[in-house]
Amino acid sequence: MKAVIVGCGIGGLTMALMLRARGIECELFEQSETIRELGVGINTLPHAIRELAGIGLLDRLDEVAIRTHELFYLTRHGQQVWHE
Repeated sequence: MKAVIVGCGIGGLTMALMLRARGIECELFEQSETIRELGVGINTLPHAIRELAGIGLLDRLDEVAIRTHELFYLTRHGQQVWHE
């Protein structure tokens, strides 16, 4: 089996690593000629971090990331819906 991944952002590259870890060949397609930083932040929730840890990326993430200590979900009017 061979998978095709279109788009090599964080999701596409992670999918490629996860497929490779499971022995599934994949081919990636990306319109950009280079991989580079865009200067944007990414807030990754715990279930996604668990997947990245599962493919051996947790130590590297700790080197470059800031761990979230609080998370708030607010309405568009600023009223708190949920907090962890």
